[in-house]
Amino acid sequence: MRAGSAMVDSLSQEGIAWPHPKGGREVNTSIALTRYRVTLEALEPLDLPAYLGSTLRGAFGQAFRRLACPARNGEDCPIPETCPYELIFSTKLPPDAQALRSYDEIPRPFVIGPPPAAARQYPAGSDLAFELILIGRARQFFPYFVVTFREIDGLGRGRRAVKLRRIEVVHPLTGESQSVYTAEQNLVRAHEVAVSLSDCASTPPTGPLRICFLTQTRLKHEGTIVRRPDFHVVFRALLRRLSSLALFHCDTRLEVDYRGLIAEAEAIKLVRDETRWEEWARYSSRQGQRMEWGGFTGTATYEGDFTPFWPYLVFGQWTHVGKGATFGLGQYRLSPESPDGGRNP
Repeated sequence: MRAGSAMVDSLSQEGIAWPHPKGGREVNTSIALTRYRVTLEALEPLDLPAYLGSTLRGAFGQAFRRLACPARNGEDCPIPETCPYELIFSTKLPPDAQALRSYDEIPRPFVIGPPPAAARQYPAGSDLAFELILIGRARQFFPYFVVTFREIDGLGRGRRAVKLRRIEVVHPLTGESQSVYTAEQNLVRAHEVAVSLSDCASTPPTGPLRICFLTQTRLKHEGTIVRRPDFHVVFRALLRRLSSLALFHCDTRLEVDYRGLIAEAEAIKLVRDETRWEEWARYSSRQGQRMEWGGFTGTATYEGDFTPFWPYLVFGQWTHVGKGATFGLGQYRLSPESPDGGRNP
């Protein structure tokens, strides 16, 4: 399959509805996301690394560029303003983003997150499932993601063959799911499932709050990598991520009192730290080098008034926080405790 327009032609011929980034049906690009569960079938026995996130992200990125971008042999993309690859993987700073020029990188509007305790060996015929989160305008490119996952030619040691079997959309707040793609029908079904930041404005817990960091969480504060999950450090990183996702990928600004929120976050106490530091190494095909990685996992328990932070904390469970979010790092779950110290259902 050729890139760019040929990919669109392929989608149309197969009955897959696709929205063009510069026309067609308008998509609500408020601060919202959609969550999917993607299932691949191992056509051969798979030998995979302990953490699948970077493997899936690498295979996906290479296939997406090959299919969606017309640039070849390292040349610049001739249509960067409408190219799906450029918009999703190489987002440019808008003219009015002076305040964000100190950021290490612009966030990508998706998360590929495998289960934290994924297996390493998959026999032929077994399923490999993982989570896909699309944020803001990336949601309108979902058919491109489908075609890309369908075209991934192999995973893991020896690039063993896999096949896209099905994709379900999963409501983040209720857990309800519905099928949106199966290999048998080869058709993407339309749906309206999405969760916005305002949807997450529920009542916060009155007792202690546990935050379970499921995958390595790597955060910086004042230029230094932190090993202790103080609440204000976690919330600063989350607020930075959400505000830049809003600006770059949701065509809006996160209108909040940043200084006031941070001051209130500094009053939240870390009363129990059950996290641990983990080291990890991965190979970056984009940078052509091996990269050492460190971050904390485990549970931290906090006390205080969580009311002003609650929508951001709930929504952030699916955007993740910190470095490496696109391949599933920085995943956390909220787990309120009852006043006697037990976990609420």
